[in-house]
Amino acid sequence: MTTLHPMRGLLESLTSEWQALLRAPNAAAESARLADIEPALAQGGVAGAVAGVTWRSYRPVGDGGLALSALLRQAGSPLAARALLQALLPRLAAENVYTPTYGHQLDEHWQSPADTAADLVAECFAAIKRHAGEDRQDVDRLLVGQAARRLRTARQARRRQLSRTTALGPSHASWAARGLDDALTTAERVAQVLVEAVQGGRITPAQASLVYAARVKGVPASEVGRCHGMAPRAIYYALERAEQHLVGSLA
Repeated sequence: MTTLHPMRGLLESLTSEWQALLRAPNAAAESARLADIEPALAQGGVAGAVAGVTWRSYRPVGDGGLALSALLRQAGSPLAARALLQALLPRLAAENVYTPTYGHQLDEHWQSPADTAADLVAECFAAIKRHAGEDRQDVDRLLVGQAARRLRTARQARRRQLSRTTALGPSHASWAARGLDDALTTAERVAQVLVEAVQGGRITPAQASLVYAARVKGVPASEVGRCHGMAPRAIYYALERAEQHLVGSLA
């Protein structure tokens, strides 16, 4: 069974939109103006530049990088900005943002892949607007890298916010069996169980402190590590171990 790429439908829609934009009454004149300014756009204007950007793995082939740089310099023009996004679509489609990488490997998930793809494209276009007019090399790394990082950061923040405000459902029978108030949020229940686990000697106060900071207060794991004087990799390992002990104490 063939699995469709999460961005397939979006790519088709954006390509149709791009073709319609090129047929707009002022598109040819704007393309000619940009070609006069940028030698890399001289062959075929912005449409030719977009069509000429090809990719090998994650990098543009040949003069594709020059065309991307030219489009970014002129991205104050709506046509150039949209052309740059269109040229980057194959690179965006190759970016793996569909596997969660929170660092804890516990109960991780993204929202729907199609929504994730749409958000990645939106973040990339926002990055284009932020850097419009800049003369940059490695435009694809700059823009796609920023888009992917912002997307992951937003997902992590959203997950932390949900974990602090969403009450546990009836599927969490083990929590209900412990006599925890149904009105408590997830964060409040975690805090209550942490206290019980420390008092019962099932986890150490140091482990409880890590879990409390990350799961109750919603502090990013990297910041928790800095506050506790731990290296980045060490904090993720320590958090995973602490959470495993906490989950084991609920069994």
